[in-house]
Amino acid sequence: MAQKPSINMSEAEQQRLLDWWNATEKGVLVVRRLVSLITELRLHPESSRADGMILFYRAASEVSYGYAGMRGCIRRAFSNEYSEFLQNNIVRCHSFARRFSVDTKVLLERVAKQINGANALLIVERIRETLRENDAILTEIERKANAFFGQDTFQSLQSNLMNSITLPFSQ
Repeated sequence: MAQKPSINMSEAEQQRLLDWWNATEKGVLVVRRLVSLITELRLHPESSRADGMILFYRAASEVSYGYAGMRGCIRRAFSNEYSEFLQNNIVRCHSFARRFSVDTKVLLERVAKQINGANALLIVERIRETLRENDAILTEIERKANAFFGQDTFQSLQSNLMNSITLPFSQ
């Protein structure tokens, strides 16, 4: 496969990319806490048998993978690997984190309905708060992506991504 030409960045673009990296760093800490709380909930006797617990844990893990993918792409963007392919991959990973964050919230509420124990419900509330923090970080990350790419370019990349993963409408 032919190597795609790399894209050169100005100092200002490199600074915006570094700002984006720093925002993902904050997100990593939040997601680490989220996965830890979900593990605590999974092991808690008052909630360990809740239906959907494994799916819930898996969705949160996928959020973590989205962050890891974004960070890996951003790190590679500082090298001569920065290309159109890498741009698309960064956007894909951001989309991944956002989409699975929504799934995690939905699955949390499904699991929470099956929990009656006060101690486990306290953990559920801490998870809700952490998910709100994650939403704020994802919004900040999106602002940093808009600053780096430019809002029109970022929206175009997101739109192209959605078109590439969406099945065509059949009549």
